[in-house]
Amino acid sequence: AFVLLNLRGMVEPGHADREIVDLLFFPTGGGKTEAYLGLAAFTLILRRLRNPGVSSAGLTVLMRYTLRLLTLDQLGRAATLICALELERQADPVTLGTWPFEIGLWVGQAATPNRMGSKQDDNEYTARHKTIAYKNGRTQVAPIPLENCPWCGEKFTSGSFQLWPHPDQPTDLRVACVNRACDFAGHTGRTLPIVSVDEPIYRRLPGFLIATLDKFAAMPWTGDTGALFGRVDRYDAAGFYGPCAPQRGQPLPGPDHRLPPPELIIQDELHLIAGPLGTIAGLYEAAMETLCRDERAVPPVRPKILASTATVRRAEYQIRALFDRGEVDIFPPPGLDRRDSFFAETHPPERTHPRLYLGVAAPGRSLKVVMLRVYLALMAAAQKAHDNAKTSPRPAGEGAGVRAFDPADPYLTLVGYFNSLRELGGSRRIVEDEVTSRLASYGGRRRLNEPAETGLFANRAIQFEVLELTSRVSTADVARAKRRLEQDFGHKERVDIALATNMISVGLDITRLGLMVLLGQPKTCAEYIQASSRVGRDPERPGLILTLLNVHRPRDRSHYERFTAYHQSFYRG
Repeated sequence: AFVLLNLRGMVEPGHADREIVDLLFFPTGGGKTEAYLGLAAFTLILRRLRNPGVSSAGLTVLMRYTLRLLTLDQLGRAATLICALELERQADPVTLGTWPFEIGLWVGQAATPNRMGSKQDDNEYTARHKTIAYKNGRTQVAPIPLENCPWCGEKFTSGSFQLWPHPDQPTDLRVACVNRACDFAGHTGRTLPIVSVDEPIYRRLPGFLIATLDKFAAMPWTGDTGALFGRVDRYDAAGFYGPCAPQRGQPLPGPDHRLPPPELIIQDELHLIAGPLGTIAGLYEAAMETLCRDERAVPPVRPKILASTATVRRAEYQIRALFDRGEVDIFPPPGLDRRDSFFAETHPPERTHPRLYLGVAAPGRSLKVVMLRVYLALMAAAQKAHDNAKTSPRPAGEGAGVRAFDPADPYLTLVGYFNSLRELGGSRRIVEDEVTSRLASYGGRRRLNEPAETGLFANRAIQFEVLELTSRVSTADVARAKRRLEQDFGHKERVDIALATNMISVGLDITRLGLMVLLGQPKTCAEYIQASSRVGRDPERPGLILTLLNVHRPRDRSHYERFTAYHQSFYRG
């Protein structure tokens, strides 16, 4: 429905709706990503229908983020969409054009290479050096931070990455699936429509580009970035060229010999305007607006801006200060009943399992001691529930070869959330030392006169090295950690404990997770909502969030004393 409401501003560029910033304001897990990806698909196809031939190529949809984990997570979803569009184009090139649909990842050098490199180049950050090192087994870090095929889910191997056309002087890094049944397997002649190195991005101009905001700092220093905004006038089978690559290719068709500029800008997680988004994007937004303006129309047409968030206040003021747009349209609009807005319906707990919030405070005990006791109780109880599920009879219709449904699986991985790296560092030592050693014999703790077979806890052996998701972890390790968190507890790469900071407050969409412990009340209500919403996304299995509060801090004590009222109304702001 949201896509349908936004079509007029895209179909009629001169319409007043084009100037309106649409804000998709919806609770976490409500499908915001699917909504704006649907609008992006419509925009990409509409451009192909309006501009026949090569004139329909170029950057069309620009999506911007601030955090690495969020960028990597959205890349997988958006790449699946682009794969579907590319298969449709190949089936009907007359209608959708001969230039392929592609998606680009335009992020920092630590995540993706900036240059392709050559045999004479000894730079370890080039795509050639990273690919050869990965193929030879000298490193476990893939050239791009994508571990699975977005179309079939098959894990990438060293044979998935190809330096094209020649390994000594490559001009492109191509990715193919190793699953022979996949539509993008290498033997089919197709490769995945993913462009992840800066040099090919400036030449191929993928229609969908995912970028981090800090990357736009390269605009005044790297002339090739102008090609992303349609500043090209020549082309050939390898790509498009502008003033930085003179005398290459043939002139583009049309009276102005240019490609249209981007038409849709998607700004996800708008609530981050209080942090890095407002600081960085505000500096470059005026330049971005000018570069994306289509001067061919009279009057010139600015791009459509779509923002989304689950937690924001004073949206009109914030958007006016950032984008200089006077009107904001919030979707979905409020209805007569807040529990049923036609677009979304609030389910009672009897219909869909909700998240359960629990506050824990202990006067006279330090917060680290409370954390230790809570971690021990939760992990030992989850192990007991897991053991009971293994010994319980299988449900009817479940054969011997089918793995039994484990209701305890979401709670066997504990996600610890911390407000600072300092708090996480001290807590990690407690987890690796005391939690690990005490859990080995925690099953012996029973209530007075309680039989051993009915105890609440079970002994548990956990991995010594806990998983960490913070800013000090490399991009490759972040992608690997996300894959491990998605694995069931029976997998060999299972995760017992994951310690994280606000890196996971946006972008970690893993349905399996169901248990989180927050050490101290987060600094803002938005951060609290976003962080705690990372768990309990499975409607069949509820989420459990425990907030450990320090009663000696006035703010924590206030939250503890008004715990129920606060959690019943924290979406109100």
